[in-house]
Amino acid sequence: MLLESTCGASDARGMLCLFTLKNPGIPERVLQPPCGVTSVQFHPSRASVLAAGRVDGAVMVVDVRSPRAPRVITSTVVAGSHLQPVCQVRWVATDPGESLCFYSVSEDGRVSEWLVRPSALVHADILDFIASAENAKLSKEASKFILAGRATCIALNPSDKTDMLVGVDTGEVLQLKTSSTHALTRYPAHTGAVRDVAWNAHHSKVFASCSLDWTLKIWIRDCLSPLVTLDLGAPVASASWSPYSSSVVAAATDEGRVHVYDLFLRKCRPLCSQNLNQRRRLGLSCVAFNPFSPVVLVGGEKGYLMTLKLSPNLRRPYRDAKGAEEMRPTEIELCKMERIIATSKEWEKPGDEHMRFSAVF
Repeated sequence: MLLESTCGASDARGMLCLFTLKNPGIPERVLQPPCGVTSVQFHPSRASVLAAGRVDGAVMVVDVRSPRAPRVITSTVVAGSHLQPVCQVRWVATDPGESLCFYSVSEDGRVSEWLVRPSALVHADILDFIASAENAKLSKEASKFILAGRATCIALNPSDKTDMLVGVDTGEVLQLKTSSTHALTRYPAHTGAVRDVAWNAHHSKVFASCSLDWTLKIWIRDCLSPLVTLDLGAPVASASWSPYSSSVVAAATDEGRVHVYDLFLRKCRPLCSQNLNQRRRLGLSCVAFNPFSPVVLVGGEKGYLMTLKLSPNLRRPYRDAKGAEEMRPTEIELCKMERIIATSKEWEKPGDEHMRFSAVF
């Protein structure tokens, strides 16, 4: 199933729709929360469970197995709901027998962890940008640990669920460990607000970030200079790595274009640039690859949802001249990204105290 979330005013009912690829024009199911929905994600291993963030700051978990009465667990203000709209929700890949867990980031400055209980959601704040700024004003010693701005997006490393990226509206990207003591790395990534961050599904040290400053940047963990910087000519709303190729990344811009790059073939120009504003002006807000089919899902700010099928040259598996048939697909994809890293310019390694430090929040 595919999913679309539409965001409305806080005093109006929102919509959360479930679609199938067989009929992307009409939703299979429609859920109506009490207010607009801002972010949604299916659980990585439980296909019927999804998490959603709302305009009123609440987060909810929905089990859609029952078509008539889906089970819904919603956070409350007493139990730690956010005080402003939720920007993003992201599931944690838990082992069998463990409680379901996801993270949320909100405009109120908090990054929270939520444990799913049978009848409630239990939260714990991982980062609090507002509290950090207030503590820095009271204590001069903590000034170098200040967290300026507000978090806008998060991403969890597929190979290490404790490794988190946090995008900030000041243009920084923070990388931290979700434990009691956080080893925090600051990446001076962009000159505008970071809109999205995404880990590479094949290489655990590579991630992408996009921003209002028109750029999409590729990074390797612990290195403060980007491997690749791409200028897309408009504010970039979302970025997503391909599940079948380590070097393919897609990005959507506010002007209504979807760009697909294969960094292994060429870094400067996209393999495909699709304009979706041919009939009506449409600002794009999100882009995602289908993990099972050669399809890209694109969402628009006015509630539009589009499915784009990738052409054969955008999904053709790579075959090297020597030894490719003897290598497993995962090894081939890892070697492709390693070759991109090796051919990139020398990057700056962290060493300054203001870039990397350990602190307790």
